[in-house]
Amino acid sequence: MDTDEINYKTLRKIQQMERKSPMLTKIDYHFYSDLSEYINALNSRLEKESKSQKQMLLKNEIQNTNKIIRNIYEHREKKILLAAISKARGGRPDLKNLIDAERNLFDSTLKLMVQSREQLLEGRPKDKRGKDNKNVETKKEETRIEKKDNTNQMVMVTKNIPEFIGTDTKKYNLRAGDIISLPKNMSDMLLKRNVVKEIKR
Repeated sequence: MDTDEINYKTLRKIQQMERKSPMLTKIDYHFYSDLSEYINALNSRLEKESKSQKQMLLKNEIQNTNKIIRNIYEHREKKILLAAISKARGGRPDLKNLIDAERNLFDSTLKLMVQSREQLLEGRPKDKRGKDNKNVETKKEETRIEKKDNTNQMVMVTKNIPEFIGTDTKKYNLRAGDIISLPKNMSDMLLKRNVVKEIKR
């Protein structure tokens, strides 16, 4: 969608599509930057307009346009958050219409959810004070073992990867958005190819 194609009519059409579809609808990758230019153009016209009647019409158009833009974003925002929930629970949400400007919302939400799940659902039972039930010496020993043996790295796949056999002799068929723990030598190789992102623990 070119900047001159964005107008009240096209925005209303996108708004209706977002309302009707449970999935993200297709928009151009530069949609949000084009919106900014469109609003700036309307404001510029308003500043130059001397007739009060036309000023009023432009003010109404700007106000209504901003409402539609916010509504479009909020519909997409809700779908992105639901997709992150689905992904965190092992689903495969359809992200084909997720544009780069929205990717950070999905990635950061998913990362936070995965970390929260690991911490709250997979953590050790704690006593009433919220401390681990294991004694200090046991925990020190476990820390030494973890540092020695835990060579896996948590990553998120950013691009579809054809099926392959990993360095651990396992078969992998990774899709964009998958989160997986991989041997460090394998994750390092995929990081160099820019097909995964490291998830800090």
